Amino acid sequence: MRRSMLVFILLLAACGTPAVSTPPATLPAAATAAASSNDPCSAADLQAYRAKYDNVIDRWGDEVIVAGRAKATELQGPIDALQRLANELAAVQPPACAQQAHGESLEAMKLSIGGYQNLMAAKEVGTTLRQAIDQLSFARIKIAALPGTPVPTATLLPTLTPLPTLTPLPTAAPTATAVPTATPLPRKGVIAASRTQVYETSTSDTPIKTLLRNTPVLAFEVHKGRLHIRAGQIDGWVSQSAVVIK
Repeated sequence: MRRSMLVFILLLAACGTPAVSTPPATLPAAATAAASSNDPCSAADLQAYRAKYDNVIDRWGDEVIVAGRAKATELQGPIDALQRLANELAAVQPPACAQQAHGESLEAMKLSIGGYQNLMAAKEVGTTLRQAIDQLSFARIKIAALPGTPVPTATLLPTLTPLPTLTPLPTAAPTATAVPTATPLPRKGVIAASRTQVYETSTSDTPIKTLLRNTPVLAFEVHKGRLHIRAGQIDGWVSQSAVVIK
């Protein structure tokens, strides 16, 4: 019995204990590539796809503006340009997570091209073009919302510069217009004295004419005891007591 046990122990020593395998600390490069290919939203794939997608969509927007400004008879050129961009986007292979939004973008482009073709053919367009623009806008929002989208950098809004305050120019006070002195209405009268000297002014001493009694006159204002009268072509001043007003 002891001999059998000894032989068993010697056999164990000769064979040794089984080795325990240790897994590698990192996955091989091939395994990493396989994992990346299985990721429907790989950051690297999305970045490359977005660059191509945004490039096409930006140029599409420029061509839509050209088409919107063109006359119906001049739309063939813009339509051809839009079709080339749609074909270019169709040739881009999107990641798995972007396939739905990519397909919606192509449908929006197709709808827009059809709308411009109807417009060129003088057919009813309705809201087709508006729907196409909205659909493409929503699809682009979906593309931008996929994982790995770079956080946008906040852009400072421009500070509003206050408009200059207009200072009203002073309005010149209107110059008062002199009110003419009222001239008394002439009153009819006659010369009462046998003869009356007529002077040029109310203060002059040299007579210029002589009027006889009962000469009809028109009497005006009185100044310094003299009366301003007019008798035919004679205009002057006489003594106030020389005239009787009728």
